[in-house]
Amino acid sequence: MEDFAGFLTRIIIPCFVISSLQIDYSSELFRGGATVFLVCVIMHFWGLIVGWISFRVLKVPEKAKGIWIFSCMFANIGFMGVPVIAMIFGGNSVFYCAFASFAFNTTAYTLGVIVLQRCGDNPEGSKVDMKKLLLAPVNVATLVGLLLFLGNIRLPAPIKDTVSMVGGMLSPLAMIYIGAILGKFDFKETIMEKWAYPVSFFRLIFMPLSSYIILKPFIHDQLILGVIVVGLSTPIGAFCAILAAEFGADEALASKYIFVTTVLCIFTMPIFFMLFL
Repeated sequence: MEDFAGFLTRIIIPCFVISSLQIDYSSELFRGGATVFLVCVIMHFWGLIVGWISFRVLKVPEKAKGIWIFSCMFANIGFMGVPVIAMIFGGNSVFYCAFASFAFNTTAYTLGVIVLQRCGDNPEGSKVDMKKLLLAPVNVATLVGLLLFLGNIRLPAPIKDTVSMVGGMLSPLAMIYIGAILGKFDFKETIMEKWAYPVSFFRLIFMPLSSYIILKPFIHDQLILGVIVVGLSTPIGAFCAILAAEFGADEALASKYIFVTTVLCIFTMPIFFMLFL
């Protein structure tokens, strides 16, 4: 499974990132995208604070520390957020989702990896190579994609189509990966993971609600605010399990958290849709 996780993080996800930025340049769009990126990065740090405090207050088992904090920090914006947000807002919402995803990618592959490594089972977990993290394929792809967007440069059709096709495999392959991990456990064991429910509260309710309250006085563009808040209301991202496998954390526990929050979000996400309809 680690090889599969590496395939996703080194090939599929970078192609998705580059493909999502193959659109016409607009200074107004770029300013809006930059706002989404910056605010999402700040909200990821807010999630780090929430995760660390809740971990201490609730006395979550130490072995779950990295997955717990990562789960509070990062939502499933790329997989679940994009289609839902596109359906609700339409227009340029998908473009802004791309910047929200970039904020996720850069933060998850730096700060998120540090959290997982320091709290994981990998004996090398405390030795974080920042150069290696910053030069991770997804971060390089983000830089390349932004340069192409800013320069209004289109990839040749054969390359663009190939990159788009490969990137389009992200959601189904990520779901297959999670399903393969969950397949090793019985359904009862998964839904009986007691810490999956409090982490679901923080991921699905507290994080988007607190973000809405914090950001509403400062962000007056309803589309930008909506993309951020609805994106943060999505369940724990599949990346949590993928990165857990790659960087020595508990991928089985991550998959249980993902499964439970994905089921529960059916009931919680509509609450945040209503704020913008």
